[in-house]
Amino acid sequence: MVKRWAIAAVVVVLLAGTSSYPRVQPAPPVSFATTVALAAEPDRPDNPPLRTRLLVSAKTTPEPRVVVGAATTSRVVALTFDLDMNPQMAAAARAGAVWLNKDAVSYLEAHNIHATLFMTGMWAEVYPALARELATNPNFEIGDHSFSHPAFHTPCYRLDGVNRTEQARQIRLAQAAIARSTGVLPKYFRFPGGCYDRQSLDLVHAAGLIPVQWSVNSIDAFNSYPQQIASTVLSEVKPGSIVVMHLHGRANAPATGLALRLLIPELEKRGYRFLTVSELLASGPPIQPVDPREVSEFYQPPPLRATPPARAAPVPRWCGWVIGPRGRVWVCR
Repeated sequence: MVKRWAIAAVVVVLLAGTSSYPRVQPAPPVSFATTVALAAEPDRPDNPPLRTRLLVSAKTTPEPRVVVGAATTSRVVALTFDLDMNPQMAAAARAGAVWLNKDAVSYLEAHNIHATLFMTGMWAEVYPALARELATNPNFEIGDHSFSHPAFHTPCYRLDGVNRTEQARQIRLAQAAIARSTGVLPKYFRFPGGCYDRQSLDLVHAAGLIPVQWSVNSIDAFNSYPQQIASTVLSEVKPGSIVVMHLHGRANAPATGLALRLLIPELEKRGYRFLTVSELLASGPPIQPVDPREVSEFYQPPPLRATPPARAAPVPRWCGWVIGPRGRVWVCR
């Protein structure tokens, strides 16, 4: 009987001791950042390694539908540049044209300006070495600008629209082409011409991308007047703005480099710092459009005439929004 009581006492002591150990809590759930499935592409020694995203904690807030800026009181601004390319531009490139404003790029690099470059997949395919060089600059962030720059909603300037199937293909091909050339898989998408609708937004989000538009249009496209470009940005910029500009040079954006030489020093005098889109969104919550229709479209100019009639008015050298005494108006000069 004594042995039985002794054994029972030992068991009681052991149970009491184990109850005082701290309980080990299970590790919090960890999720991988969403990645986009690329088209099957064999590993090749000339392909740069793909920069993969690291483990991140589970998201608690939904991705923004469309980003046009950041809500912040800090004097920060995101300069963003589009690198357009369509089949006609690609044909010109094969004939020797270089669709890159190297003067603008050199200025950005020399002054260590942080910027986001929205690159078409076709541009990355035509200029893989240049695309890789831009992507390796730690101050530059690479975004997706579709594969061959069609409109995802019309009217949209003079861009031809494509159906939903082709829109999804444009996103997929661009991601694959940019990843092959640069080793970077973009997480932001910019619609060609800035035109979209609800269905196209759904396609971009389904691909794991965040649409990024702008709050300030520099109207540097087809504009040869750097003073006008700089004054347009300076009159509209505010903390958290996203500015859209272009880097494909030649006749499509000939004065961007000269405009940057006027614009950047003046913004620095006003106390602004230049951030990538990711850095801007880290400074404050995203600003989103308030239009419940989720539609963005732009004025469709009349078709260009191959041969203007006699005594016709000269073809304007540029068209864009200008801030005047009566507000924001569309003008052609």
